[in-house]
This record gives sequence, structure tokens and C-alpha cells, in this order.
Amino acid sequence: MFLPVALVVLQALSTQALAFAPRGDTTVAVIEAGIYQVNEPLVNTPELYGESIGNPDLDWRFSTVPQAALNGHVVTQPRGKMLGGSSGLNFMVWDRGSAKEYDAWEQLGAEGWSWQSLLPYFKKTESSRPQTPEEYFPGATEVSEDTYYLYHGKQGPIQTSFNVIYSNITDPYVETFNNLGILTNSDPDEGNATGIYNVEMSLDRVKDVGKRSYSANTYYNMSADRPNLTVFVGTQATKINFADDSASGCLQASSVDVVAVNTTGISGTVYARKEVILSAGAYQTPQLLELSGIGDKSILTNFGIKSLIDLPGVGENLQDHSLLVQVYEVLNTTFTYDILRNNATYNAEQEALYAATGTGIYASAQLAFAFTAMKSIVSDALLLSLQEQAQALLSASDLSPLHKAQYQFQSEWLVDDIATVEFLLFPSYGQAITPTPGSAYITLNVGHMHPFSRGSVHINTTNPLAAPAIDPKYADKNIDLQIVLEGTKFVRTVTETEPLASLIVAPRLPVFNTTQPTDADWLQYITANLSSIYHPVGTAAMLPQELGGVVDPKTLKVYGTSNLRVIDASVFPMLVSAHPQVTVYAIAERNLVNFHVKFLDLAAKRH
Repeated sequence: MFLPVALVVLQALSTQALAFAPRGDTTVAVIEAGIYQVNEPLVNTPELYGESIGNPDLDWRFSTVPQAALNGHVVTQPRGKMLGGSSGLNFMVWDRGSAKEYDAWEQLGAEGWSWQSLLPYFKKTESSRPQTPEEYFPGATEVSEDTYYLYHGKQGPIQTSFNVIYSNITDPYVETFNNLGILTNSDPDEGNATGIYNVEMSLDRVKDVGKRSYSANTYYNMSADRPNLTVFVGTQATKINFADDSASGCLQASSVDVVAVNTTGISGTVYARKEVILSAGAYQTPQLLELSGIGDKSILTNFGIKSLIDLPGVGENLQDHSLLVQVYEVLNTTFTYDILRNNATYNAEQEALYAATGTGIYASAQLAFAFTAMKSIVSDALLLSLQEQAQALLSASDLSPLHKAQYQFQSEWLVDDIATVEFLLFPSYGQAITPTPGSAYITLNVGHMHPFSRGSVHINTTNPLAAPAIDPKYADKNIDLQIVLEGTKFVRTVTETEPLASLIVAPRLPVFNTTQPTDADWLQYITANLSSIYHPVGTAAMLPQELGGVVDPKTLKVYGTSNLRVIDASVFPMLVSAHPQVTVYAIAERNLVNFHVKFLDLAAKRH
């Protein structure tokens, strides 16, 4: 069967790919290994976020290789396996990094990807509104609508909102941070993302009320009935095939091999006459490039794969936000989401309310996040020590030019106002402990925003259906352990500072044999329990080729090809101190608008 198609989007379709849903006369074919989970509560219901992790119908269920600095334990790496990818699996946090972080991308060589360049596309993807007075956190000031909409969009596909139900521990928690010198940020999306603030979420309270707003039920739904869009679900891309492009002297992506992974899928080859866009994420994009002959020649040769383009940067530069969990029991008079576990009547009432109206506690999710500069949580002496460690890394003789340039920014950010540590409040016990019936908890997480460690992801077999070898090298650099340690100790300080301290019953994770744990005690806990916020980036970086770049920042085309683009989080040159989904949407929107891609005919053959 032959289909009139103009664009192929590959593999584990994530947020960015659906930004390319057909506009005008463009014809598009989408290849997706998962299916559209249109009525799946684990995807749609905000309060159930996180429960889809580990579900084989929704999650690729990747894991790292044993992590040397973490006593050899492996870290789970969930990725969304559905139409919409990880935008249907993530925790819905809708935020941006600081302007200086995006400006660093441009200074590294990603010309055109500064804060000001991205701002129109941050706005283009969202339908946002200012906070109401009821949503203000302590210390916040009103942001006028005129000012707000200088930085936010009104008519984008993704509906964003704030919570409708708040734990009564929220204000004391925020006030405690304020008392420790970390101020409330009234709008972190204006270019300064440092401080504690009310988290905006990709959660619809206008159209599909009370549901997650993600690329499948927005970008895709907007285009689903168009005759120029064909979506092959249950279909996994296994290899990109190339032909010589005599006009450009580059390789031209000519077809894609696919295989059915369930009864809804197809097996065969999709033939592309114009463009192929690879949107498989930071793990599967480099995997598919390597399986197709693009990557470090020595790696490909080791697996008997013919090297078509020797690009050593493929699969390198892997960066991720690490995470450490602490759990505290609070007074059982505190309103937390544990009430759903403790009070069956309330739970049933809330389930019924959500089913009928899309409101209530099941339509709520995140609360207060604090993105914090190191100088706000450590002494001047310790800050100096950290900068000295960063300078020592900069002077290493075996440092690559890319790492040297990245480390220079990170060294400066250690003493600047750029956030290095994120503190995440979840008003419930989480899944790290077994809760006591009738008790209430808060989970306080520490995220490391700018790790110095760099990892990789590469094929470890020629089987395209096997997982790649993922090695983030968490805490590979001692400075990363030190930063996580200081963030972890600061959480304990927060719980011992008023007004929050009066609500704390006791720490429940970790529990030490002393009320004054030493650094050694904390480090033992960290190395045994450090995990991830699941924000991998950088493995097909948009950087100059001589710096290890994989795609040209001007076009997002893979170096050496005339028509293969990468549009996903793998193109980030560096992490930013934010959850990445907003930035990924903006990258897709900018590519679509600025490059004015014009597609020719394409034939898809099924057999």
C-alpha cells in the first residue's frame, strides 16, 4: 500500500514531534511505538502522576548500567511509550530556566538559541493566565496582566494552570524558605528562575477540564482529522536508510525501516523523498543514529555496522538532573494527600467529584518548588571550596573543549544567582516508605540542576528492539556529591526551622542512629539512594561539529545529511535549571516557524 506522505517522524514520539502536526498542505507520517492512550486515567488524571512509571504499556522502562559512584546500583529511567511520549508520563511541571542559561547555549555555539530568541516560542506553545490572589504564596507580589503577557502566551495549544487544592503545610513551608533567605519568586518565567514559587503545570482547567494537557491531546487532536496526517502506532523505527544527495554532497535520508510491536502496528519500510525528523528522545535518538551508521566509527565498527558518517558526539554529553528523596512525618492534623489513603469516604467523594466535574484533589498535582543558588544554602568558605573544585576540573589536561567551555559556565554559576539545587515539596508519603495508617507526611526532594559529570548512551547490540546502554555517570565527579550533600543537609535545616519545624513529627527517611548525622552518614545514604528526576539531555547536541556537535544549530540537521533533523531534548547543549518540557516544545515551535520546512511527496510502503 502506498500513501501520500511528506514527513516521517520517528520512534518514541515525544512532545516536540507533535508540534509538527500538519499545517497547511504539508503531508505528514508519524511513526510511534506506543498507542494513543486517549482514555487512560494514569495519563490523564493529575493526582495519579508517577503511577504510570513502570507500566509496560506506557513506559519504555529503561535502566542505567551499574553506576560506579553509587555502589554499583542501577537507576530506573522511565520514558513515555505512547503518542505524546514523555509529555504523557512526566510530572507536568511547566517552567523555564533562567535567561543566562539559554544565553550560554548561544555562547557555546548554538547561534540563535538565546533566551530572547526562544521567548516567542515559549509563549507560542502555551495558554497561560496570571495567578489569582488565592494562589499567591507568602512573599509574592502581584504581577499585572500587561507584564505577565510580555512573557507568557494566551493562545497556545498547551493549557497551563496552578493548583486548585493546597496543603495547609504550603504556607509554613514557603515562609520557612523565606526565613532562610530564599525569597518567593512571583513569576520565574521572566528570565530569573531562582527562588521559591507556585508551580505552574500543564494541566487543563479550561477545555478538557482537570486533565493533563500534553502533545497528544493538544497538538495531535488539533490535526487528527486532517487527511494529510497519517499516524502509525504500535510501530517502531529500526533503521534510517540513506542515499547520496549529489546536489549537496551529503547523505539523504531516503527511507526508514519499521517493525510492528503490537497488533496495531505495521512492518516494512517508509520511503521519504524530502525530510525525516527524528524525535526519539535523549536515549533512543542516538541509538537509532548509531544503528543507521551515524556515530563514533569505532563503536559502529565494533558491532559490524558500516560507518556512513563518523560523528563521535552521537550519544555523548549525556546530562541529567539527579534526585534524592527525604520523607518526614508531620502532624496528622495537617492536610496532605495522605487523606486519600487514610479516609476512604473522602477518597470516594473526591473520585466522584473528579469524574463529574474534573475538579477536586484528583485535579491537583505539584505544589512549591524552590530553585536555589548555592550561595543561598552554604557558607562563603564552602562556596569558595566548591568553586576551587570546579576550577580544578577546568584545569584537567584531558578535558575536551566542550567540557571546558561548559565547566566555565558552571563554575561561574556556582557563585552567581543561577540555581544549582532544586527543592521539591510533595505533600504525601511518596513511595519510598511504607506509611503508617492515619499518619501524614511530606516528601522533600533535592535535585541537582547542573552536574559536572557527563555520561553517554550507546548501542550494546545490533538488535534495534533492545535497550541502549545508558550511563549517566551520576556523581562521577566529587563536586557533584558535595553539592547533593549540601542540598540534602539544607533540607534537614528547613525542617528544623520555624514555622515548618512545629509541624514536623520526625524524619522517616533517612533514619539515622543519631540526631546529628555526620557528612559521612549523609554520603552513605546518598550513594545508596541517589536517583533521577528523569531529565536526560544532550546526546545529539546542537553545537559546532568541532565541539562534538551532532546537529547544526541553524537547521537542526544532522551533520553530513541533507534532510535528517533531530528535534528533541537530545539537542540541548547543556541542562537548564528547569524541567525540560517547555524548552522542548519551544525548540519544536522555533524549528517549525523559522525554517519554513517545505515538504515534497513521499511514499510509504507497507508489507
